[in-house]
Amino acid sequence: MKQIEVLIDAPEKAKKLCHILSGHKGAFDLAKGRYIVDGKSIIGVCTMDLSNPLTLTIHEEDDTVLEEIREFVVKAR
Repeated sequence: MKQIEVLIDAPEKAKKLCHILSGHKGAFDLAKGRYIVDGKSIIGVCTMDLSNPLTLTIHEEDDTVLEEIREFVVKAR
């Protein structure tokens, strides 16, 4: 499990991130405080406050997803 901070400050970016994450088998959670949504759900992602960074939890062993989403990464933990 890995956690990184991502910024998805436009609806087009939300759609692109969900598309990338949907291509992977693992689970992905986006969180702000106690509010958590499925990172593969465009509807869930669009309910988040996209003006601030969100915490993306990656429940996948394969690190290739990190390379694919590098444009969204603000800070890795």
